[in-house]
Amino acid sequence: SSGINAEYGGHYTMAEDKEAGGDQKDPFALNISWCFGFNKEVGVMNISPNNSKKLILYAAGHTGIIYDFVNNTQTLLQGHTSNITCIAASGNKRWVALGDNGPDNMISIWDTTTGTPIRNIFDVGGVMSLAISNDARYVAMISSLNNEFIIWDWTSENDEPLYRKELDANPQTFLTFNPENSSELASNSLHEVIFYHFDDKGLTVHIPDLPEKDFNKPIGNFSQTTFKPGSTEALAGSKDGSVTVFDNDGLAENGAYKRVLKLVKLIDDPITVVTNFEDLVAVGSKDGAVRFYDSQLTIKNWYGTFDSGCVDSISFACSDQNSSESDESLKAIPAESTLTAEPFIVTDFTISTDESIICHVPAKTNKVKKLLQEHDDAVKAIDTHPVSNYIAVGSYCGLLKIWDYIEKAEVNSRAFGLGNEITAISYDKVGEFLAVGFYDGTILILDSTTLETTHGGEFSHAKALITQLAFSHDSIFLAATDLDDTTTLIKRTSDSEHEWSYIGRNKAHYKSIVNIIFGIALDSNVPRLLTLGMDRNLVEYDILNSTEDNLIVMSTDKIEQSATPVSCAWYPPINKEHFLLVANSEYKYKLLNATTKRCRKTLLGPTHGSHIQKIVNLAYPEDKHYIAFITEDKIGMTTLPLDGNPHNTTALLAHCDGASNIVACPHSRFLFTVGGKVCRMWEVNPEVLHATAALGGCGLEPFYQLLEGGKEGPLAKEMEEYFYYSQMRSQSVATTEHRKVGQYVPLEEVPNIMRALGFYPTELQVQDMINEVKFSQYVDTGKTVSKIDLETLIKLYCNHRPVFGLPLFKVYDAFNTLAGADGDGRIDRGLLLSLLQNKGEHISEPELAEYLASLLELYGSATNKEDKMAVVPAAEATTTLEKVLPEIIDADMFTGHVLGFMAAAE
Repeated sequence: SSGINAEYGGHYTMAEDKEAGGDQKDPFALNISWCFGFNKEVGVMNISPNNSKKLILYAAGHTGIIYDFVNNTQTLLQGHTSNITCIAASGNKRWVALGDNGPDNMISIWDTTTGTPIRNIFDVGGVMSLAISNDARYVAMISSLNNEFIIWDWTSENDEPLYRKELDANPQTFLTFNPENSSELASNSLHEVIFYHFDDKGLTVHIPDLPEKDFNKPIGNFSQTTFKPGSTEALAGSKDGSVTVFDNDGLAENGAYKRVLKLVKLIDDPITVVTNFEDLVAVGSKDGAVRFYDSQLTIKNWYGTFDSGCVDSISFACSDQNSSESDESLKAIPAESTLTAEPFIVTDFTISTDESIICHVPAKTNKVKKLLQEHDDAVKAIDTHPVSNYIAVGSYCGLLKIWDYIEKAEVNSRAFGLGNEITAISYDKVGEFLAVGFYDGTILILDSTTLETTHGGEFSHAKALITQLAFSHDSIFLAATDLDDTTTLIKRTSDSEHEWSYIGRNKAHYKSIVNIIFGIALDSNVPRLLTLGMDRNLVEYDILNSTEDNLIVMSTDKIEQSATPVSCAWYPPINKEHFLLVANSEYKYKLLNATTKRCRKTLLGPTHGSHIQKIVNLAYPEDKHYIAFITEDKIGMTTLPLDGNPHNTTALLAHCDGASNIVACPHSRFLFTVGGKVCRMWEVNPEVLHATAALGGCGLEPFYQLLEGGKEGPLAKEMEEYFYYSQMRSQSVATTEHRKVGQYVPLEEVPNIMRALGFYPTELQVQDMINEVKFSQYVDTGKTVSKIDLETLIKLYCNHRPVFGLPLFKVYDAFNTLAGADGDGRIDRGLLLSLLQNKGEHISEPELAEYLASLLELYGSATNKEDKMAVVPAAEATTTLEKVLPEIIDADMFTGHVLGFMAAAE
């Protein structure tokens, strides 16, 4: 067996909780506390309303973030279920809009002063570009579904848009209002600019011609469009470093009718951003500079010191019209890049770049401050420090960052550079070392404080992506798995020049390894190493007797028959018997004896969209234990001990583009998940989970809810009838003696009851069910159980039966597998009968003949074995089957005629 104590860290107290500012908990079991990372494609908006508040708005996955970078606080704008693709703000920065492009797409409008949602607009067809008018009255968008322009007066009670029009143009990736006239808008794609005007008479949409012949050069490759302050002109920035100037077309009836006036070459690098501030035009470019121009497009100032990559967005704080600068303060303001060198006055502004960096520029200085420098590629690797409040985050861009998750401050970082994709990280059990795995199979063991590589701490024995890393409880051994399904073992040495040495590798699995885990041998301090693979094998290694280049396998156990194991963890020490908890692809948990690896219990797992991807343990004071998990896109939490009650589990959306990892901090107060480029920090509130479970009922009530029709439904009644009928069977149906009706039936009747209810377990599943009940009290009493009551039977049925039944397509898939990949979906009768006997669980020829004869109703009304043999003698069974079954059998014939799924087959 395995000792578990080393797998659980310290505990936090309510006093510590309050000291950290957590005395007011949100009314959910899991609550987002902080988001690391942002969607660089969306950009950033400076929404500082005045000089006293410094706020920016950006998106992190499907969550909007209002970040106060002076006080280091986040306000989370939640409600979207897909990644936010667009953000927009009103002129006074009070109102912001978020839009997404997912299946349940919507636009949400928020009050930034309170962080509360004001209005949601649903099913808008996906948001490709979004804008709010300067006066905050209108919100407009371009739909990604059909390139449709839609505009609402969102301040009215009318849910219908003011105007909508499908555009006969390329997808419009940028949209903006005229800040001086809220009835005018402009949008652009790479190849055209579109102008809009609306009033009581209707909506005007105009696409100006681009007269390349007149200018003797190509026009296009547009990035963004803006309206020039104080004029009727509009400017569209291009990838060739020029701006195309549009102006009203003669006596046009409204501002939508514009034509190309001129082309002005501003810079040599591509222009990526064009916006305005008061009477200035701000231009961002690929070289990372921000330039300011006056109304004549003459350069006024130039910020070229960002050194942060291509500028993706520029946003200005709200202009304080009432402020006046004193002579002394004007001296501190940077001068214009002109001969007169007048003070260059703008408000604070913020930029974001394509390297996932957000910079802030105060109005009165040239000192650029990096507010955020986040991961520029997918984040897969995370781990928490076992002692300190640190979390390590590594990404495919080669950046490793250490955060203090209580202070929300970066502690240290190391950039390994492009081509050094970080795929796995792990702290040792005392926090002295940090192991880092890379895409090319390299493993580095770093000093966890300095992030420098230790002596002899670089290993390149693996030739494929490192998928997982794990240290033993005593920090002596480090194990790694890679994409070649191989396990590597490294050991710490006493050599000062080479602190670590390579032990060996072993390809013990023939499919992907899903988990690597260290444990402790029972009644000793000897570490155990196990790996779990998609080949359904649980492998244990003899690490003490392994020598260089020879990692020895101690045992290999097949733990699943049809399901695929997906994750495992040591079950907390809440039972006398020690277990390994395994989650599988069929939405089940299995408790395996930690020594024999035999299945001791099967339980219903979470059914929240997809099966579990990974599980971790949470330990709390007063012997309260929980497990946390991630599915394909959700995070969840379950109360222990496991019993199959669905009300003991909660789950909610974590990462709409896929959750790839989850870890817990040592005191279990926080969980961390990663998905895409975002890491989320979750505060755990287990009291809410207990309250939710209590509302679901106690005893058998939650399990009756799992039955079709509930407690009074036909299935529950049928179970009760079969239960008492089984008592009669066990006492002989044909007897005339007085029968005793009690609370139990023999365990041998369990398979018959299950099959009568439509659940057809395999022989292995039958054995697992019987053993689960038979040995349920053995550890406590030393005795086995030979009978089962109705309550236990109902729980057994709910926990063991398939979650979603047996879909017909799976029967077809199984038949086609037997027929072979190269066949035409048909199979010879003799070959089919041979495969049914010899593949999978063994069936003897007489048994197969009896089963098929029953399915084909050859026995008529005969029920007992003697009567059946009189109708179809055993010696003639095979001959009889050959008469009723055709020589060539296809999937439709087998499914409909033999198995009896006629209606389903049709």
